[in-house]
Amino acid sequence: MQSQTFSVPIVVEMGVRKKKNYYLNLNSYRNWQFQLSNSIKKAFKILVADDIRSLDKVTKPCKVTYVIYYSTKRAFDIDNIGSVVTKFTHDALVELDILEDDNHHFIKEITYRFGGVDKESPRCDVTIEEYIE
Repeated sequence: MQSQTFSVPIVVEMGVRKKKNYYLNLNSYRNWQFQLSNSIKKAFKILVADDIRSLDKVTKPCKVTYVIYYSTKRAFDIDNIGSVVTKFTHDALVELDILEDDNHHFIKEITYRFGGVDKESPRCDVTIEEYIE
């Protein structure tokens, strides 16, 4: 399997009349009501669906690396963002039939890294690679 990389948002904008930004981090996630959380997750999947559908199906155990590009120099906890982005991304990968499942039999390793500051395009770059023991 070749390495595959795509980008996912770390902020999801939603709303019909009034747009609101929802920052994908654990501090926000734990305070969202179930319906809001589910709506944000669905909006996330719509945003990333085309990029995910362009990936090759992953048939072997893999490792996934998340590189977070934040919008400011302000300090943040990488795993606060990584945990929610990982959950939403893995669920989208399974729902869009790129991964059979997102349990430990299929995803053997997850790594988070800080990629730098990108004021114009805050995001998380996701790389899927074959897991080699």
